Amino acid sequence: MNAHAGPSAAPQPSGSQRSGGQRVLLGQPRVGVAAALRRGLGTIGVRNVDLASDREEVTALAEATRPDLALLDWSLVREAPGLIESLRAGCGVRDLPVVVIGRFASAAERGTALALGATDVIARPVLRAELIARLRVHLENRSLNRSLQEVIRSLQAFHTGAVQRMAIARDMQLGLLPDAAEIRELEKRYAIRLDSHFESSSELGGDIWGARAIDGTRFAVFLCDFTGHGVAAALNTFRLHALLAKIDLPGDDPAEMLGAINRLLVGLLPETQFAAMLYAVVDTAEHRLTYATAGAPKPVIGIPGHNLRVGESVGLPLGVSADARYRNRSLDFPPGAFLFLFSDALFEARDWEGRPFGYAGVLDLVHQCSGEGKLPALLERYFAVMPRPLADDLTAVWLTRAG
Repeated sequence: MNAHAGPSAAPQPSGSQRSGGQRVLLGQPRVGVAAALRRGLGTIGVRNVDLASDREEVTALAEATRPDLALLDWSLVREAPGLIESLRAGCGVRDLPVVVIGRFASAAERGTALALGATDVIARPVLRAELIARLRVHLENRSLNRSLQEVIRSLQAFHTGAVQRMAIARDMQLGLLPDAAEIRELEKRYAIRLDSHFESSSELGGDIWGARAIDGTRFAVFLCDFTGHGVAAALNTFRLHALLAKIDLPGDDPAEMLGAINRLLVGLLPETQFAAMLYAVVDTAEHRLTYATAGAPKPVIGIPGHNLRVGESVGLPLGVSADARYRNRSLDFPPGAFLFLFSDALFEARDWEGRPFGYAGVLDLVHQCSGEGKLPALLERYFAVMPRPLADDLTAVWLTRAG
């Protein structure tokens, strides 16, 4: 681990030139706390940590090292209200993530830290796992934003390459979705059929879905829809994918899963952005489906010998409030049952006469096409009456248990 004691440290190369990975500026006057924080950063692969013990060292090191993230003790920020602004000005990065950690006397003090420019506020004492998860998200966000800025500058300078570069970004986004080999493995392991459709209203969209094994008899499937479409929405799908892939989340409990993701997204997403998500776990041994929703469209469930069931959809969308709570719904899911998930574009789209398709239209299609592997037939009927391109991104997932 490379740690510098003061502003005399030599300037370091920035961006992709760094061989040691991302760089964090740690402003912490207490040696013991600084050591613990450096160890924590080391667990997520951060080897370049520059240590400053006072506000003068913070601003000097920021200018010399151009960090990817600054982690400052509340005492330094409280004593120098202009510290965060000076830090960002010194390193020339206006959107540099600055996380303030400390013991706050009240909620008003936390609000003051945010008003002084903090990206995020972490109150001590804090669980190590939560601290590491939140720092990782900020570093991922910084890396993605830097990459996005590079793409935008390139598009502005080289207009003729815009289509090609956007196609690459779209391919990267499509790469977040389960590939054919992963789907075949899930189908074989759990005796299911899994069909999907992904279609963005622009070159890039805000939808993402996935399926993952939990153990020998259980697996999970989810669908998430971020507000808007285009580059900003696509960037959010990368953020979610990073969370699901790198952070230890309670994947076998849908309600806890949504709660954990929500707490990580609050403060990261801009005020006008949020996400609707459904997360479900299928237990093939107990023949149970357990799911929770965060403002997502109602799922459609088909069980042999029963009428179609429209599931409930409650809970605030992700990223709106850190206090949001989610609840599990559980029902029988025997062999032959199916689960149909879809983003809101499916029922909110309007036909050639301007009439909304609605839930009634969706249920009518499911009645006509229910059964194993019927999603292509359903979409063929749908687009026979609905004009393309849609006004919003469309994702549909049809999961059927073998009879």
